[in-house]
Amino acid sequence: MELDNLTDIEISALIKELKYFLKNPQIDIPMVGQYKQEEIVLDKLNNIEYKFKTYRGKLDTKYSIHIRFLDNNKHLIRLCINGSNHTNNDGIKVSGNHIHIYKFDGKEQTDYAYELDNFPFDKDDDLAESVSNFIKFVNIKENTI
Repeated sequence: MELDNLTDIEISALIKELKYFLKNPQIDIPMVGQYKQEEIVLDKLNNIEYKFKTYRGKLDTKYSIHIRFLDNNKHLIRLCINGSNHTNNDGIKVSGNHIHIYKFDGKEQTDYAYELDNFPFDKDDDLAESVSNFIKFVNIKENTI
């Protein structure tokens, strides 16, 4: 599978595909304060490794969660809560609460941003709740290797 020019159908399938943490992570998110954690995740069917990252800076209400391809470091999907507004290459603007999903526009890969309306995320969720929802959305399970 060529990770630099995936179709929307392939991206949807990769998001839904079962993935496993390679180690048993200790996801223990404090209610306040900075937090950063990275874990490696494996999609056994497609033999793709991902980097799963959770980040919260000094502001408790501003955070991001993403999963990237380990091979090329490009996002499969990234959730941004209370971040900056985003303008897609086609001029569509989204608020600071959005989700980026890999999109190949025929020339290059972009992180296309969508409002959260059609996704199981809420800007009012705390980081721990969003991480739980994100793990379910991208279908990550405990390590069974």
